[in-house]
Amino acid sequence: MSLIIQIITLVIIFTSMFIYYRQVSKAKKSQLGLEVLARTSQLSMSAFVLGLGVILIELNSFGLSRSEFVNHLLIYGAFVSLVTIISIWYYSRTLKN
Repeated sequence: MSLIIQIITLVIIFTSMFIYYRQVSKAKKSQLGLEVLARTSQLSMSAFVLGLGVILIELNSFGLSRSEFVNHLLIYGAFVSLVTIISIWYYSRTLKN
C-alpha cells in the first residue's frame, strides 16, 4: 500500500509541476497572468505552512517512523501541488471577468 501511495503522489507532483511551468511561461506575457500567479502563490504559501505544521504536530505527537515520515512528506508535497494547480485554474477563470 505504501508503494501505491508513493507512486500516486509522485505522479500528482510531477504533473502539477509540468502544468505550473507551462502556466508560468504563458503568464510572463500578460498582466492578468501575473496577477493569477500572484494570488496563486499566496494560497500555495498558506498550504505550505499549514502542511508543515501538521507534519510537525504528527512528528511530535506520534513519533513517525522513517517510512511513515517519507509518506507524509510525499502526501504533503502532493497537497501543496494540488492547491497550486487548483488555484491557478480557479483564478484563471474568475479573474477574466
